[in-house]
Amino acid sequence: MAFMMQRSFRGAMALSGRFLPIALLLAGSFSAAPALAQDTRPLTENPTLIRGCRQLNRNTEIFDNSTLGPLANRIGTLGAGTQVTLTGAVATGRAQVFLGTGTLSAVQPVGWLNAANLGPCTTTPPPPTAGACFRADQNLIVRSGPSTTAGQVASYARGNTVVATTNPATEQTAADGRRWVQVRLANGGTGWVSRTGTGGLGSNMTPIPCP
Repeated sequence: MAFMMQRSFRGAMALSGRFLPIALLLAGSFSAAPALAQDTRPLTENPTLIRGCRQLNRNTEIFDNSTLGPLANRIGTLGAGTQVTLTGAVATGRAQVFLGTGTLSAVQPVGWLNAANLGPCTTTPPPPTAGACFRADQNLIVRSGPSTTAGQVASYARGNTVVATTNPATEQTAADGRRWVQVRLANGGTGWVSRTGTGGLGSNMTPIPCP
């Protein structure tokens, strides 16, 4: 999971406009702030936070702006226990982060989140939460990554129950606009299925109560 902002950032990454390399806030140093139609909060850079490790204490939505909205600006969702790296860019109640071991999105390697959801990194992540459930509305291919070019690792027949790795489901949006959901397989492994078609159109799965 990683993203790129509209401005290149060198070294500690320079802040520019509302898109800047982000740094995770120290746990408890900021309180949650409501999303605004336009973000007017000042953005700053704290060099002491750059590349600091933080761990999510709950499932958290990631956005491409510090406003954390609207929904169209959501990049995806990271599950509780995921460890993220601070960029050093912060705003009141907000932090900019990236993943040191993966990619947040094929089109954006950094993103913003609610700083209240951050805690110190630990060697023992919290137990995983129960995953969201879906019904496959058609035959689905499970791939090793959120891309149509990733290898096939499993499949679901139409009508099968699909269980996501988290609740809400961990999603990534590909460069073609297709939305992918990370799922847990019967053998304990994980994979990705396409929840929508190109451009985010259509739906391949319907949310259902978990059995």
